[in-house]
Amino acid sequence: DINFIPEASLDYHKFGLLDNYAIENLLDQFIEESIVYGLNKVLVITGKGKVVRPLVKKLLIQRKDIKKHKPASEFNGGDGAIEIFI
Repeated sequence: DINFIPEASLDYHKFGLLDNYAIENLLDQFIEESIVYGLNKVLVITGKGKVVRPLVKKLLIQRKDIKKHKPASEFNGGDGAIEIFI
């Protein structure tokens, strides 16, 4: 959706190689800070790999404070990113 303009983003590429614990901690911190700042639309850039993306999708499903999430539009990174509504 080209109308989805993220108010903040988390790019996992900036952190190098991460284990599952670090992936989860970064996501938790990002979501919690987004809530504190009253943000409604955020973007998580996971890349298209087989580690970060599936884990982030699983973690988002488990969160009660996420209204909706979906694959990003091409404008926001396509299959390598997730648009999140808080």
